[in-house]
Amino acid sequence: MITVNVYTDKSEKINGVFISGHSGYDENGKDIVCSAVSTAVLLTTSLIEKICPKYIFETDEKKVTMSLKLLESNEVSNIAIDNLVKFLESVKEDYTKYIKIKYIK
Repeated sequence: MITVNVYTDKSEKINGVFISGHSGYDENGKDIVCSAVSTAVLLTTSLIEKICPKYIFETDEKKVTMSLKLLESNEVSNIAIDNLVKFLESVKEDYTKYIKIKYIK
């Protein structure tokens, strides 16, 4: 199962996500849930790289993790990370057994 931790500040603004695990939907290379999640994170990170110079993005293939944290944000980076979480929520709706999302303040 993929676990997504969504980190928010006191005003509930999203400032980071930590994603771990394989969905188990299908074998590696054929898993559409893992593919959708990975692609969404990479596309969001690519956009944030262009508009928000202060962020941290880390991946660890051995531990099967991806982490994106905004150190500074602006209107567009906030929209981008909010959109990422909304997309992950929609994946969760369709594939409930394969992804869980926790919000952490």
